[in-house]
Amino acid sequence: MRLTLIIISIFLFFSACSQKIYDEPMVPTFMPSDYPPLSINARKLVIIKNWKMPGEEPFYEHLISPNPSSILTEWAGNTLLPAGSSGEVTLDIRKASIVIKEIYQADSIKEQFTDSQQKKIEVELAGQIMWLQPITGQTGFLDARAVSSKTVPESSTALEFDVVVQETIFTALSGFDRKLRSEIESLSGMILY
Repeated sequence: MRLTLIIISIFLFFSACSQKIYDEPMVPTFMPSDYPPLSINARKLVIIKNWKMPGEEPFYEHLISPNPSSILTEWAGNTLLPAGSSGEVTLDIRKASIVIKEIYQADSIKEQFTDSQQKKIEVELAGQIMWLQPITGQTGFLDARAVSSKTVPESSTALEFDVVVQETIFTALSGFDRKLRSEIESLSGMILY
């Protein structure tokens, strides 16, 4: 009887440890509806990816899917809509990086029992838009850059880490979008209303 109670207690203890305590977070995805399209006075959109992923530390965009460069390309394809009869708008992606750095951890006894921040994730997006309208002779060169960073606690799971990475990418994309929209709207003749 006593042995049975001990065995049942052990099984209950281990089954309680394996229970899911919380719902798994959802990894955010790119939603074109978050970025209203702009009708650009151009006949075609050209996207140039000048950013080459270094593929070495501290740059990690080659390990992240989807990476910032492909998200920026998808954003441009859904947001910068050519609606004119002539001309060209070119997005030159100068930088689309993810830098992940370890944060120094103190070695004191007190620090061993706290959930400190372990990694810093920094996303940088930089690009230039070149707009050429040969019929009216209008041109425009617009630069935009956005940087976003977040930290990840040492107790986070791989899924929680991915969520923070994607959130950081989309925060940087929102900043990039805001900056570029304000520049485009200030340039006379680039948007068709």
